[in-house]
Amino acid sequence: MKLILWMATSLNGMIARPNNEEDFLSEDTWLEWLRWIREVGCVIFGRKTYEVVKGYGEESLRDLKGIKIMVVSSQKDYKVSEGFELVSSPQEALEALERAGFQVAVLTGGSVLDSAFAKAGLIDEIVLNVEPVVVGEGIPLFSSSLFDLKLKLLETKKVNSNLIQIHYQVLGKPGLVSQFRLKENR
Repeated sequence: MKLILWMATSLNGMIARPNNEEDFLSEDTWLEWLRWIREVGCVIFGRKTYEVVKGYGEESLRDLKGIKIMVVSSQKDYKVSEGFELVSSPQEALEALERAGFQVAVLTGGSVLDSAFAKAGLIDEIVLNVEPVVVGEGIPLFSSSLFDLKLKLLETKKVNSNLIQIHYQVLGKPGLVSQFRLKENR
């Protein structure tokens, strides 16, 4: 299965403010994200992202009708609303989507889940919608963790007069070279 990490970020790589607010993300980013997930038909959220999206309101939730939505949480007794499916790991999410007949999935996780997928070598492509804003403090695209992803630029696209989209292919498995370099430099 091909997995595309699709995230909207500030210019300095923040996906949300420390309180999970995404007020700096534009409507154009939402529409572009919807276009991608509607084409693919499924999306994977982390628990916190699920909670943020549930707070968007009924109109936004209606936009997600017909999309298979997996919510990854280590809390096995966590309750999700109708139309969402709970799984406990990145691998379980991908296996469930493959069983449902999907060949491509979109991950819009959250920094912890993005890192878990990256460390497991499960991300094939990364698409970033970069908003024209610098957010001084916030939640980064990936949580702090030892891994490297080598990337190949596939495409850059101007979504509108201020918004750009960058599309990368992930080359190989996540690198552990930085871990060895850190040990050697101690």
